[in-house]
Amino acid sequence: MAEQPDGGSGKRALSDGLSLAISGAVGSVAGLVSWLIAARIMPQEAVGYASAFVSAFLLVAGVAQLNLDSAMMLWMPRAGKRATTLFWRSHLVIIPSCALVGLVYVLLEPLMARTGAGDVLPVWAGGLMFLAAGIGWGLWGVHDFSLIAIGKTWWASWRNIAFAVVRIGLLVALGASFGQFAIVLSWVLPIVLFTVGSAVVGGISTRNFARASDQEWLPTRREAARFLGPTTLAHWGTVLLFNQVAVIVTQRFGGATGAAFFIAWQAVMVIDIAVQRFMQSLSAQLARDPANIAAHIRASRLRLYKIFLPMIVAGILLAGFGLSLFGPGYAEAANVLRILLLGMVARLVITHELGVRQALHDGFGYARLQLISTAFVIGVALFTPIGPALADGAHPVNQLLPVAIGYAVSQTLCALVLLIWPRIRPGGPKPRELHIDA
Repeated sequence: MAEQPDGGSGKRALSDGLSLAISGAVGSVAGLVSWLIAARIMPQEAVGYASAFVSAFLLVAGVAQLNLDSAMMLWMPRAGKRATTLFWRSHLVIIPSCALVGLVYVLLEPLMARTGAGDVLPVWAGGLMFLAAGIGWGLWGVHDFSLIAIGKTWWASWRNIAFAVVRIGLLVALGASFGQFAIVLSWVLPIVLFTVGSAVVGGISTRNFARASDQEWLPTRREAARFLGPTTLAHWGTVLLFNQVAVIVTQRFGGATGAAFFIAWQAVMVIDIAVQRFMQSLSAQLARDPANIAAHIRASRLRLYKIFLPMIVAGILLAGFGLSLFGPGYAEAANVLRILLLGMVARLVITHELGVRQALHDGFGYARLQLISTAFVIGVALFTPIGPALADGAHPVNQLLPVAIGYAVSQTLCALVLLIWPRIRPGGPKPRELHIDA
């Protein structure tokens, strides 16, 4: 077995990883810019409820797309002549799934339909806006990951940059006239437009890839269920962590306090999403070069720390300044953000291990780790007591410090277990890095 992957393979891994990381970071940074604009032209409470709408449809999309975006990275390079079939079948699963989950969510939480309607549309139309956003976002990752898997490495980055420009432009153009409703429009309209366009591009690109291939493969139902079952459970943990935590905080602590937490949480998620997307490339890399699994895993760890640790340190140092751009009500969450970013250091260890387990088809191990690390944070957000009236001069956001501490502590504990347990368990570390299940 070769000790190191060849140079071209390593460059492809870095290119794929950076493309996914940049596309995720671009989307997250654009989100922060759009929330900065909204914070400057709208009341803080309105920003809080609009952010809950966005977090909710992102949650619906993440839950209902059944981790098919990750599956595309794993399956598409092997599909060959069946690549187009694989691409369109994913749509036939995701569209009805997102529609059903979105409808249930809207019926259980009518606030989303009311927020989507604003003072402009009837409530039922606001519900349709919510469903359209959820379906479009459910397909978003499948389009990106499918195209990267077949060699369109920088497609995701350029599409996300264009999407960000259009979304921010709409918010600036509509914000003064439509207020809170402008946030909804600035998300929903570009999502629908870009989803349709990328479906066309994806269909054409996968067809060309299929024609040029000399192999033909599709996962059997058993193979698909074996991968999607446990990893979907884990993916639910991811979307709950990214999106539902902010919704819970807004519901429990109110719109203004929720808005401040949401901005701090989004700053952390910029890094988290980029890290997770960076690690997604490992699945495709191991599928292309299974002879050098251990070397690819070690290289991905080193690249991960070199790229993202400096970002975390910069975030901690600039937390106060960054949040002050949104306004004084948001700047009060600076310590909350610093603590969350400290937890993100431990999260790097967890996310690397998640990427390895997914790439090695260890679906149950992947699901177990993700769900455990998420469950602690959800529990903290749900059960942290809302304190009594604060002393004169104190800010309500200070009540959120226990939520941030709970996040940092839970991620640190999980990371320590990952680092220590393999060395002290009976029998020592198992050589699971050295094979991939067929």
